[in-house]
Amino acid sequence: MIVTTDIANILYRDCQPFGIDIVPHGKKLTGAMKSEWIVIHAKKQQPETYWKKSFVEVNLCVPDLKEGEANTIRLNELEKQAQKLLDSMTGRYDGTTYHYSIDTIGTEEDTALKCHYVNVRILFEVLNVK
Repeated sequence: MIVTTDIANILYRDCQPFGIDIVPHGKKLTGAMKSEWIVIHAKKQQPETYWKKSFVEVNLCVPDLKEGEANTIRLNELEKQAQKLLDSMTGRYDGTTYHYSIDTIGTEEDTALKCHYVNVRILFEVLNVK
C-alpha cells in the first residue's frame, strides 16, 4: 500500500535531477524567495479507504527578476525538464506498482513569495492494491 507520505518521498527522489533544493514535506515557504525551490503537495487520503488515484502538485519555484517580473527563460527550462522527468513514470514501491503522468502543466505567480512557478499537476495511480 502506498500512502501520501510515500508519494511525497517518491516524487522527492524523482525531482533530485532538477538540482534544486526541495522543501521538506509538510513545510511551507514564507517571505520573499531568494533562490529556487521545489515544493511537493501530496493530497490527503480519505480515512479508512484505499484510493487508487490521487492528484499531486509539484511546484518549481523561481524568484522574480524584480517585483512582478518573471524569469521566463528559467521557467521555460524547468517546464521542459519537468516534461522529460515527470511524465509517464512507472515504478514499484514497497511491493506496490504505481504509474504517474502529468495531468496539466503551466506557470503561475505567487505575489507573497515574489516568485513565479511551474505548477505540475500529476495524476498518481496505484496499479495493484494489496
